[in-house]
Amino acid sequence: MVTERRKITSISLGERPASVGAEDELALDEPICIFVNGEYHVTLIATPEMEEELAAGYLLTQGVIDSVDEIDGIEMDDGNVNVTLADAVDLRGASVSMMNLIVTACASSPRAENTRTQVPMVSSGLRVEAIRLKDMITELNSRSSVHRRTRGTHAAMLCDGDGEVLAFAEDVGRHNAVDKVVGVHALKGGELGSCVLLSTGRQSGEMVQKACRVGVPVISSMTVPLVSGVRLAEASGVTLTSMSGGRLRVYSAPSRIIVG
Repeated sequence: MVTERRKITSISLGERPASVGAEDELALDEPICIFVNGEYHVTLIATPEMEEELAAGYLLTQGVIDSVDEIDGIEMDDGNVNVTLADAVDLRGASVSMMNLIVTACASSPRAENTRTQVPMVSSGLRVEAIRLKDMITELNSRSSVHRRTRGTHAAMLCDGDGEVLAFAEDVGRHNAVDKVVGVHALKGGELGSCVLLSTGRQSGEMVQKACRVGVPVISSMTVPLVSGVRLAEASGVTLTSMSGGRLRVYSAPSRIIVG
């Protein structure tokens, strides 16, 4: 269950305001605690489904692991996700490294002393037709059934360059939705370096770093990005676009977009 029905008061705001009793469907959000090798790592407020994929995608996009091959097992236990890795990891060090990635891409000095951070470069020969990106955004919208009912979720989708859908997820958090589709595709053994990431969410530096960390070369969102997102995309070689009103805006690495 990812939604919950609630009795509410609905007030019409016409010339003569009036209130009536009504029922509304709301998106459900719950804390998901992720443990790594028995050690508590993070709590995510997320839609309670695809929790294992969420954990795998989060560990990948946050730089805790480089490949799902490092995962020995994932188990659910009373709302918690327990991830067992083949080797020990420095959880705090990984978090600091990803924080430094953003500030480095934005032309600032890393916050941790004696730390040199290099933004990972995304080198991919993938090229995508602009009209195909429009079709992908349309498909993203058509699959977002929970959002249509509640207006309370974000969606993310991975496609190949021809628009074939490889993974889809909805979540109350835009970060979580991206982590879920990355986790789904990675756990299936999919190659992220030849994927297009579609998102309903605003692309900040934190969002773009998820794509560049796992090698996704093209991002297309339904909303315009923040400057931090554009700067990180430029620094990493990711193609960042937004689609609205029938117009595709390309903010970085435009050579991957085929026009006409």
